[in-house]
Amino acid sequence: MQIDNEKDTLISLRKLSSNDDYYNIVFKKTERISSAVFYILSYIEINDHTKVHYAYLSDKAMALHEAVIITLNLFEYEVKDKIFPLQHALVVMESALTIATAARVVTTDITESIRAEIDTVLRYIRHHYSHQDQMTSSSSSAVTPAIRTRRARPNIPKNDFSSDAVLIYSDLGDRTTRIKTVLEAKPEATIKDLSEIITDVSTKTIQRDLNGLIASGEVIRQGERRWSKYSISSNIFS
Repeated sequence: MQIDNEKDTLISLRKLSSNDDYYNIVFKKTERISSAVFYILSYIEINDHTKVHYAYLSDKAMALHEAVIITLNLFEYEVKDKIFPLQHALVVMESALTIATAARVVTTDITESIRAEIDTVLRYIRHHYSHQDQMTSSSSSAVTPAIRTRRARPNIPKNDFSSDAVLIYSDLGDRTTRIKTVLEAKPEATIKDLSEIITDVSTKTIQRDLNGLIASGEVIRQGERRWSKYSISSNIFS
């Protein structure tokens, strides 16, 4: 009986970052949602009509990214009480897309595709982790948060739709930070693992960033070429 109690204690102290189902269904899909929005923003021409939606969408995509990162450090026993901010960020993201679609800044097809992914994540969270059964999608709730005032962003140069331009000119986040975040959640990740989550840049760009992190001693590589696996270097924690 004592052994069983010890076993239960060990299970309850496991973090979500060690849960493969959570990583693949919630973390990976949520990061892909954020990356998809970042990519869409690169095709929005900034003008008086679109700039408010542009700022709002980028705010909410970044907030969603930050919310799901925080959940990786939650212990499984505390998830039900602390998963709500991620649920809220997903609903707000869907709401922002709906508003942008109504304003004809984003197309209906794109919004519906992303909404389907959001719905999948929300359903999984509600079924496995949440006691917030009243949580509903923005399609059935009409409350829209006020738009925050942000510092001015530099405009993306006209006709520059490259993935690098999205991150450089739009200030949508530092790729190396995102790569290290993924590697912390999934040690020994492959290029394929990273590219499935960070979808707004090419595989070659991810490889180039990894090479820089390896050169600086922040990431280590095991294996060669297509069999290579990457992990955070233990030196950065010492």
